[in-house]
Amino acid sequence: MTVEIGYFADNSKNIHFWDPLTADGSTPAVKLAGTNYTFVDKIVGGNITVVHEGSLNGTDWFILETHSHTGSGIDHHTYSNKPVLYVRATASSMGAGESFHGSVMSD
Repeated sequence: MTVEIGYFADNSKNIHFWDPLTADGSTPAVKLAGTNYTFVDKIVGGNITVVHEGSLNGTDWFILETHSHTGSGIDHHTYSNKPVLYVRATASSMGAGESFHGSVMSD
């Protein structure tokens, strides 16, 4: 079942935390209700590339933005007035002991 966010008056219910990725791959899709959303990327290790992706049908994905991280840290990326129905993150270039912890919020 696909997680759906953005439908609730209580914003704390409009946040989804993906399970960490410890190898190259994509998070499961999250269905959005809204055109404003924020990704939060937490990188453990370094040299990880994260691609934020959108989809209109949950099957065909396109790139919203690509971010290259060179060390551990947390950052956010906000998208305004970018209508998509689904989002996910894809992480690559992960080495041993590195991981991607991602979340997304929609209003």
